[in-house]
Amino acid sequence: MLTACSPSFAPLYTDYEYDAETATTDSTIARLERAVAAAGWKVDVPPAPNVVATNERTFNRWGLYDIRINLELIPINDRYVRLMIHPYRVYFTGNRSKMPFLKRSIRRAVVPDLTEALEKENLVPIGSAVERDKVARR
Repeated sequence: MLTACSPSFAPLYTDYEYDAETATTDSTIARLERAVAAAGWKVDVPPAPNVVATNERTFNRWGLYDIRINLELIPINDRYVRLMIHPYRVYFTGNRSKMPFLKRSIRRAVVPDLTEALEKENLVPIGSAVERDKVARR
């Protein structure tokens, strides 16, 4: 009974793997920037040179606070890319607090468009470690 009432949370990241069959001469950063732009996000100044960061977008307005999200795409070993999702509650007072989880409804609003754009750049979604563990246990 308790599980039926509990909210469903998702991790703040998801991983992608390059399709080994298709390699291009474009740099990883250029591919990620194209995918971000194709999904409707604007590229922002990254915190590090090997990261693609986006501007913040508002997803929900709840009266007392808005939920705003920005993304970072981080290449790992020229084979993987980790999509980090940074959700914040921005209160009407101007204060901000980082959300330690991602509601599945927000994840569904962010990830599918970006996944489609990343697939066009030959990146295949492999999910989070939690999702991969669930599959391995079956």
